[in-house]
Formats: sequence, structure tokens, C-alpha cells
Amino acid sequence: MTDFRRTRVVAGIDVGNHTTEIVLARIRAGLVEPIVQGQAPTRGRKGSRDSLEGAAALLHRIEVDAEVRADELVLSAIRPVDTETAPLAPAPSPRSPVRSLRKPDASTPAGAGFAVGRHVPLGELAGETRPGPVIVSVDDVTDFEVAAAAITDAVDNGWSIVGVLAAQDDAVLIRNRIPLVVPVVDEVMLDGLNPGALVAVEVVAEGRAYRALADPIALCAALELGPEQIHDVADFTRELADSPAIAVTARTEPLEPPAVDDDYVEFRIDGVPVRYSPAQAHAILRREPPGSVVRIRLRSIPTADGEIAVDDAFFTDLAALDSGTWLRRGVAEARGTVVALLAADHVEDAATTLAELTGRPARTIATEPEAAARGARTTPGLPPESVVCDIGGGTIDLIGSERTVTAAGAGESITVAVARMLNIPRALAERVKRTPAIRVEGPHVAHEEDGRRLFLDAPAPADAIGRLCTRGTAGLVPFSTKLAAEEWRSLRLAIKQETVAANIARCLAAFEKPPPALVLAGGGALDDELLRTVGESLRSVGVVVGRANIDGVHGPRFAVASGLVHLSAG
Repeated sequence: MTDFRRTRVVAGIDVGNHTTEIVLARIRAGLVEPIVQGQAPTRGRKGSRDSLEGAAALLHRIEVDAEVRADELVLSAIRPVDTETAPLAPAPSPRSPVRSLRKPDASTPAGAGFAVGRHVPLGELAGETRPGPVIVSVDDVTDFEVAAAAITDAVDNGWSIVGVLAAQDDAVLIRNRIPLVVPVVDEVMLDGLNPGALVAVEVVAEGRAYRALADPIALCAALELGPEQIHDVADFTRELADSPAIAVTARTEPLEPPAVDDDYVEFRIDGVPVRYSPAQAHAILRREPPGSVVRIRLRSIPTADGEIAVDDAFFTDLAALDSGTWLRRGVAEARGTVVALLAADHVEDAATTLAELTGRPARTIATEPEAAARGARTTPGLPPESVVCDIGGGTIDLIGSERTVTAAGAGESITVAVARMLNIPRALAERVKRTPAIRVEGPHVAHEEDGRRLFLDAPAPADAIGRLCTRGTAGLVPFSTKLAAEEWRSLRLAIKQETVAANIARCLAAFEKPPPALVLAGGGALDDELLRTVGESLRSVGVVVGRANIDGVHGPRFAVASGLVHLSAG
């Protein structure tokens, strides 16, 4: 048993998803005297033997530099997080009372304007004329000339046709052959659309921005939905704000659960297990508090290829970042979803492996949130009742006096989103996500993100001209030919908002009341823009956001490693 009265040197070792951090301190009579600290990129998956070998190598380097040897190693319980992109198709929330009929990648509507009418399949136009406005649907086996002729005859017979739905991409062909100026929406999914159902359609004229049916109040009125459903409708209409064409109807049947062999996300809500497809689960994951999802299967991610138990998951749809709100369409790759999964199992043998690798006693003494909170609370001037927010590579931990919330999705989510959207390696994405960039216009002139032009100190290399570049230690590093400097700034902030800031807001909603201050710790807290986006996200609830300063000297880094040392001191 360790004699806590003697002087000893303890190494607090934090093996993170992205970075491994170590604090070496001398403990004398229960007091902690920091000696040295160090960090290095984590090798392999967090908790793997590779990662622990990397920690042992980092410890050895620190000890050699400081000419001191640790008597004991202390760790926190290791829980890996996997962050990858998955090709998930966008889908409405299963709670939405409306559904879109148009395929996400449809692109050739015709006509202009908006209309609401009862659905009538093309074949029923030959029957008795019905009163009121109707929306005609053309299935995927009917030729466009046949459809146009039938619609023309129906108009002559007194039908009030206010819009057309085409299952194929025949909208322009049909519109050019009918005597009507009505919106014609192409590539519509007609399965489950019953005759007589109310349908709302809109096609926006080129160069116009007005979308009547992206207004939740207007859409509720059009489809005769009650005011109690307006909040769910508003969530749905956000996705319509940049659509060139809209075709929407009320949902009459619940979404079918995934088939036995399909991918799925299983939630436990009010004690009841419910399974959704991964695409359907997106909206629920961003609304429910961490811990609601318990199991997942996602074949596009190696670690989730089979059914795995998870404590949390968080999805970020990249299409939401390239919706036209932040930048021109098409200048970034917006297909796919960033998926962060927090495994339910812990790495049980990490301390044993590290003891074997270093020849020193090692033990696991706390969870990561406990250690992070202990470390962050050494910050001078920390406001009372503050909640500590430790932003790691894979997880976000919010630790208050009576509650702790751990969520999947942190710094690695930003890196993966940047790498995917810009089609660059992760190592480069890790660099460019943090700092402003310049667009090099010529050998001597560049364009800053704030619109200013500057003269370069040295001529730019040929591969940097006409490209967006980050400033590296070895000079300019190009990473995009499509983005303007101002656009990259907007996209970068949007990614940070939709990944980490939104996730922190989700975690904070699990607390009974907002704290007076949120103190950011971990490597993510070094990002000034992340400090800003989190602060903006929480301004409406009156939460002040600041940074930790571990032991008054480390800044926000080393919260877990330092906290482990303090916990070891008792």
C-alpha cells in the first residue's frame, strides 16, 4: 500500500482520443508541486496498446528532460470515441407531422409560384370533375406527352389544376406542353400519397428567394394542421429555406422501424426502447439529452459494423452546413454525416498495460469527468457554482456540483467535418480548423478573411497562387481552390457551431437550471473561435463562458492529468 505521508513523484496520465497529456508533480504532505508537463498526439485508438505505448514514450521523454522519475502513475477510466463520416441520407424527424415528397437531389422543377390542393392521380382526371383546386401526380411509367395531353384535356373539362407532381425528371417537358402557369415539381416520391390528401407545392423562380411554404405558420395553415404542431413543423421547414422546389403533405402513418438486417439507432425514451434508421435518428439525437441512445449498428463505420452498446452518439449533417446560408452551393463537399459514438464499455486493462510498459505501479483512480473537474477547479478566481466543460477530442464532459453529463462529439467532429467538406487529410484539417486563412491572389498579394488585401513578405510559391492557404511554420500551405477567404471563415464558424457548440447546448439542457458560468477546459478551449461560438449559443440563457487556467499556469490544457495528480494527493 502506498504511504501517502512520504514525498513521492506522481505522473497524471490522460490518454485522449487525439492528444495524450502528462503532468509530473511532487506530492509532499498532501500538497502538489508541479514539476513538468508534456503532450503528444495519441497513437492509434484511445485505450489501445499503441496508445499506451505512446503514453509510456511520452513519460520517458518528460522524465529524461526533467531529470526526475515518477514513483507512481495514475490514470482515469478510458472510454474511446469513434468519429467518422457516414453516407446517411437526410431524413425528417420521425416526430414531424409533415413529410417532403421530393427527392433530396432533384434539380429540374418548372414553372413558378405556390399552390395547395387535393391530390388527384393522373388517371382519375378522366372521371367526373371534382370541385376545388387539385394537385395532379404523374407516375414514373407515364410518358410526359401522355401526361401533358391528359392534363390539357382535364383543364378543358373544368378541372382546377393548380400544380403537378412528376415522379420522373419530366417537369420542364410537361410544363412546356400544358396551357397552365403552375408549379411543376419533379422527382417526387408518390408512395403512400393517398388520393384526396392535401398537398402543398412551390417552385421558386430563378433569381428569387421567396419561399412561402418555408414559413411554418403558412404550411400549418395550408395543410390544416393544429397550432400544437407548429414547433415540429418549424423544425421541418428549416430544411426548406434554400430549396428551389417544395412538395409537402401531412404525415398520416408513422415511419416504419428499420428491418432486422438494416442499420439502426436504438433509444430508450421514458423507459421504452425505440429503433429508428440512422437518418431518422439525426433530429432526435440533437434534441434528447446525452444517454438516451443505448445501441447502434452502422455498417459504414468499422467499430459499429456489428451491434454495439453506446452511452451516447451525436450526428452532424454536413448538408446543413452547405445550405446556402453560409456559402455558395457546391464550393464544399456536403454529402454525409459526421458520426461520433461513445462506447459503453471501458478499457479495463489500461493501468496493467501501462505498468508493464513502464515498470512502475499504475492505477485507475477516477473517471475523466471527475479528474477534469478537479483540475479545472484549480483555476484562480473561478466563480462559485460554475460548471466545468471539458472539451476533448472525442467527448464533452459537463460537470456541476450535483450532475455530470458526458456526450459524444467534440474536437474530432470539427476535424472530420473540415476534412470531409474540403477533401483534405485529417492532419491538415486539424491545422486549418483553428486559425484564419488567406487567399493568395498573386505572387505578392493576398486577401485576408476580413476583406483586406496585404502584401506578402516573400513571393508566394506557385502552388499557393489562386488558392486558400493557412500560414504554417514552413510557409504558406494551400488547402482549397474553391473557397473565398470570407466564405472559409463563415464555414469554419458554422462547423464549430453545429458540432461542438450545439452539443454543449444539448448537454447544458440536461441541467435543472443554467449555471452562472461555464468554464471551458481541454484542448478545444484553446480555440478562440470555439470560445466565441459557445458563448453565442448560451447568451440567451445568461451563461458566461470563460476558460480554465489549470493550476494557474497551464491554461485550459492538462485538466484531467493535473486533476489526477490532485486526486492522488488526497
